[in-house]
Amino acid sequence: MINCLLIKITQNSRGIPARSYRTLSSTELTIGRGTESSIHLADPRIAMHHAVIKELDDGQIYLVSVNGELEVNGAILQNIALSQGKQVMIGPYQLNVEPAPPDVNLSISLMLANQLPDDYQDLKTRTHAPLPKAFEVKWHLSVWLAALVALIFLVLPLMQNLIPELHTKMAELPYGFDRVWSPGRMSASHRQFGSQCVNCHQTPFEKVTDKACMTCHQDIAPHLADPDLQARALKAAHRFIGSMRCAECHQEHKSPHPLAKQDNAMCIKCHGKIKDINHESTLPNITDFEKKHPEFKLSIKTGPNPTDIERIAQSDKARAVEQSGLIFPHDQHVGKVQGPNGMMDVRELSCTSCHQPEGKKMRFKPLSFKTNCITCHANLLELGDKENPLKVPHGNEQQVFNTLKLYAPKAFDRYSDSLKENGCAYCHEIEKNPQKEGLTWRIMPLWLNVDWFTKAQFNHAAHRTQQCTSCHKIEDSQSSADIAIPDKQSCLLCHSGNKPKHKRIASNCMSCHNFHQAHQGLSLLTGAIVESKDVDVLLSIPDADSP
Repeated sequence: MINCLLIKITQNSRGIPARSYRTLSSTELTIGRGTESSIHLADPRIAMHHAVIKELDDGQIYLVSVNGELEVNGAILQNIALSQGKQVMIGPYQLNVEPAPPDVNLSISLMLANQLPDDYQDLKTRTHAPLPKAFEVKWHLSVWLAALVALIFLVLPLMQNLIPELHTKMAELPYGFDRVWSPGRMSASHRQFGSQCVNCHQTPFEKVTDKACMTCHQDIAPHLADPDLQARALKAAHRFIGSMRCAECHQEHKSPHPLAKQDNAMCIKCHGKIKDINHESTLPNITDFEKKHPEFKLSIKTGPNPTDIERIAQSDKARAVEQSGLIFPHDQHVGKVQGPNGMMDVRELSCTSCHQPEGKKMRFKPLSFKTNCITCHANLLELGDKENPLKVPHGNEQQVFNTLKLYAPKAFDRYSDSLKENGCAYCHEIEKNPQKEGLTWRIMPLWLNVDWFTKAQFNHAAHRTQQCTSCHKIEDSQSSADIAIPDKQSCLLCHSGNKPKHKRIASNCMSCHNFHQAHQGLSLLTGAIVESKDVDVLLSIPDADSP
């Protein structure tokens, strides 16, 4: 190991030498013009890797030439022992070996001995005189080109935007003069009208307003379904996030990049400190799906109306049960099952036997008795002798009772009890003493859940490479009350937070939530269109830089 004290000697503006000290420790000290060299000499007369200081086999420290010349007393040498008092010329630099302090085994000083010559006068004498009037021609040409550029890129666009008559005329043409100001390609969705900048930039030299966006996008839902909460929360949010303009998330002129932002930054600015945005909020702070995100809440249907839905945390096992009115054990409908025709009738059932996907996102067709159940369970609606059975319709109780009174009046009570105990009761929950005149029993209403995540979105098509049972554990489910929706920990087996991890997919907020629909909830299921008052609330929210 070489411990070297390097002393660089330079001259200040008054010609007085100034010394700077630096200690270097290494097995080899390289000298050269390359920036990776231990001793960097920034002079064109020095090779990139000029020389190296190292200890040879005899234990003496030597200066060894690599790609440059080393001179001692006018002689060019390859290896030079660095003993005290030795002077070596490394190109224009003079290296002196000085007495070493106790804590180092080598002390050297470097000084630029030969300055680079001033070649200006020599270059001036060898420079030829320019062509006559060449500067005048170039000057006139540059002036005309500058005027042409100003006309095309400044004057004509300004005239189009500032002169109303010209503005009206240009609106009828496929392109406008101001298109030359476009900073990038338009997205495919806006390209059909993007040739006229005024369609979005309604006021020259001002940002695109939300009102301009709402001219076309009138059916876009607000972020919050409650208009008052929308106005209160987003106005308060301006103190923290600076702006809530449409263009903050939907950035145009960035094609082929997506029109909407795909990162968590804007979401986290509010939801990372939601209590500061809205003091009345019951939502927790959320920053990342993996690190800080609550357990899922399920939207469980509790009544016949579209709004009869209760959101229950998935971890609340006591309350997170489905009261659908059906008696359906999944474990008896998976794999090989016995059909209605005896022991020899064995059928293979899979999830898609009943849950049939449709659409690009692989939503599922509604289940019905005629489509999914009648193939195996038609005999449950047959009464009497096998040779001449009485078939009752699958419908409401009154239709069943009317059929029995019409075709089997004498066996009405017996057949009614049979349906109550075995037929209808095989699949449905029965109310034995209903408060309805003319009925001795009735089928409990069906409250089938069609969307467990009303405030999120899930694309089955993106998960078609997985088996259904990888996420939905239904092989051992014996009760209709069981909910087989995967929880957060199940999703984290394949998904990570905002950053990708080994064998896991990065998932940001937009992977599961949509800004305009995430808080609509039930109104989306009914096909509701945003009312004008909601649009007015959105447009009334001022920009951050407005007074």
